[in-house]
Amino acid sequence: MSHQLFADDVAFYQRILKNAGKYAGAIDGIWGPQMDAADQAFDADYAAIKLELGGFDARSEGNIHTLLPATQRQARLFLTRAVQGFSQFTVRVLSGTRTYAEQNVLFAKGRDGNPGPIVTHARGGESNHNFGIAWDVGIFDHGQYLTGNTAQETKVYRDLAPVAKSAALEWGGDWTSFTDLPHYQMATGLTLTQIRQRFEAGTPIV
Repeated sequence: MSHQLFADDVAFYQRILKNAGKYAGAIDGIWGPQMDAADQAFDADYAAIKLELGGFDARSEGNIHTLLPATQRQARLFLTRAVQGFSQFTVRVLSGTRTYAEQNVLFAKGRDGNPGPIVTHARGGESNHNFGIAWDVGIFDHGQYLTGNTAQETKVYRDLAPVAKSAALEWGGDWTSFTDLPHYQMATGLTLTQIRQRFEAGTPIV
């Protein structure tokens, strides 16, 4: 496993690779020769897209690598627009694809006696982060992370969207039930249920 992507959940990675068109084997959680080849092909796509569209900071790269190739492309184009049109700040990808188990850990925050604020209403399998098609950004001002917890910082996150968003993307700031200003995802035209069904069946989403 060249980059240890989803090392704790091979079956999940098999689904990612199926959706990327790299793996045709069974979803069995076993790392074998087919997985080696699929993993190498996935890495080759990542390297080719990075070479074509440009690289970014190490943290962004680590998270971009977890996305489906079509989403990797859109994330890089997004960051390029941010660099060119939002240059007074630094924008980084702070979160990419999460396994269902990782999503459940986030869901538990602020619930059932766990510390911290509630950060998501989505359990595992209920977030587009679980399907390789979404990422979250962080904005930094001269190295200082803007949490978005003040009106001034919230405005910065809102100002980023018209600069870096494209027609290929949806923005969590447009949501009404749970506004998520750092969140961007592929505009698939599918419901969450349809996306999950496709992901788990290995049918391409994007």
